[in-house]
Amino acid sequence: MNTCVKDMTGGYAPAIEQSALSALLDALLGSGIGGQVIAALVGDEETVSPQNLRDRLRIAIRGGALSRLTSKRLEKLQAALELGRQLYVEQTPIGTSLDSPDRAAAVFNCIAWEPTERFAIACLDVKHRLLSCRVISSGTATETLAHPREVFSAVLQAGATRCIVAHNHPSGDTDPSPDDISLTRQLLAAAKVISLPILDHLVVSRGAYTSIRQTTELWNKEE
Repeated sequence: MNTCVKDMTGGYAPAIEQSALSALLDALLGSGIGGQVIAALVGDEETVSPQNLRDRLRIAIRGGALSRLTSKRLEKLQAALELGRQLYVEQTPIGTSLDSPDRAAAVFNCIAWEPTERFAIACLDVKHRLLSCRVISSGTATETLAHPREVFSAVLQAGATRCIVAHNHPSGDTDPSPDDISLTRQLLAAAKVISLPILDHLVVSRGAYTSIRQTTELWNKEE
């Protein structure tokens, strides 16, 4: 009998049996390793969904919870996780209301794990419903550039009335840099002139994000 568990987005996803998951990890990492990984990820829980499994794996790899694994096995697990991400990237349906930073960050999963910086924009209607999301520039492993002209051109082409912008930090650190703050200030100033509000600027990386609107006073200065 198939069961479902509530995932981190509030929806329901098929549960994964731990015995099946253990066998899969044994095949990937070597006999007897699967149970160790499951214990570190799910503890005493009986079920785990595809969504929270991916998130827990990412957290465990970053936080050292899988330190018992050899470096070679950890590399295999990281490679498998990245392969799964490449094959299946969750997409936020058009029309979804992006009424919180969490929902907005989910839209930018498409760039959160990229090895080089990318700048993307989510175009919204007056009720903050998603019309489109597109990457408008790419950079190096440490730097990307976006010009207000490119940002607002994408908004106008989508027929949107407001937007949320985001870029990724390949390093995994989502703290905004001085350049990120400077760019946000420029974008907000331009948005005010042409009356196309920017609702937030997110820095995303490997399942985490920082909202520049929530962590600075930039929007208060523009109001």
